[in-house]
Amino acid sequence: MEYLLPIGFILLGLVFLIIGGDRLVSAAVELALRFKVSPLFIGITVVAAGTSLPELLVSLIAQSEGQSGLSIGNVIGSNIFNIGLVLGTVLIWTYKKPTAPGLTETIGLLIGSLLFTLYLYFARDADGTATITKEIGLLMELAFVMLIYLTLRNSKKNPATEEVEQIARGAGSITVILSLVIGILGLWFGAKLLVAGAVSLATILGVSDTIIGLTIVAAGTGAPELFASIAAIRRGSASMAVGNVVGSNLFNTIAIVGAAALVKPLRVDLNELRTDLILNLVLTLSICFLLLPKLAAGTGRLIGVLFVATYFCWLASVLF
Repeated sequence: MEYLLPIGFILLGLVFLIIGGDRLVSAAVELALRFKVSPLFIGITVVAAGTSLPELLVSLIAQSEGQSGLSIGNVIGSNIFNIGLVLGTVLIWTYKKPTAPGLTETIGLLIGSLLFTLYLYFARDADGTATITKEIGLLMELAFVMLIYLTLRNSKKNPATEEVEQIARGAGSITVILSLVIGILGLWFGAKLLVAGAVSLATILGVSDTIIGLTIVAAGTGAPELFASIAAIRRGSASMAVGNVVGSNLFNTIAIVGAAALVKPLRVDLNELRTDLILNLVLTLSICFLLLPKLAAGTGRLIGVLFVATYFCWLASVLF
């Protein structure tokens, strides 16, 4: 009987995630049509912000309680999950119609990840710990706002209205707002229920807290991105699915880290995260291959398989 409640939480969490992902993407499509912007832009902003809510709250709460390791680890782990499992799944699923990420957003993510990694490397002290100050955090927030502005400007030039018109239903403003709220809340509660049920089940089975944190909690905070991307693919918008991944990682790397540093200086132990930071940078660099149409058209599924395999190899290395 003790297994029934955790399993019930897990199943209910999955239901919330599926419904939340579908509602959020539905509202996002209507917003793209209404404001005449591309699905990619909506994926990078509205969908990415909604699905990154768990990471934002976890990082801010952890930082306010002085747990910088949990705060930065949550961001890096989510980035690896997003590219490895979520983007990998998108590429495998949509290999017949490969969709390239936006040039501005990809370059912004690449430069942001590179500067972030280099800063940590050169700012580290003798103990291998680097500190992201409040001033650096403020600069990161300003850079994020500027990047969103540039993305919006480019999106207005290439709205990709055909893709949007094919899947939009012309819903009213109240319906769109309700769908947006229901979608974000559904993803949030779904992730909470999934993590709570999985942690309880793992505890009953005698699994260690470390394994729970590295696997269940990480997957739980990344689940909204996965289910929102799946919902976007099902509705015929691969652009929004790809934009969700790129946007979520942009949000994580620049906006969430910057916000955490504004709460209090963010200390990063490179001795613990060196391998994860390098893998995060390598996976981010790999996204650039998708900017080459001919390469992406012929190897989209292969790149997706490599992403997924890399994620599970990294997970296995962390666990064992």
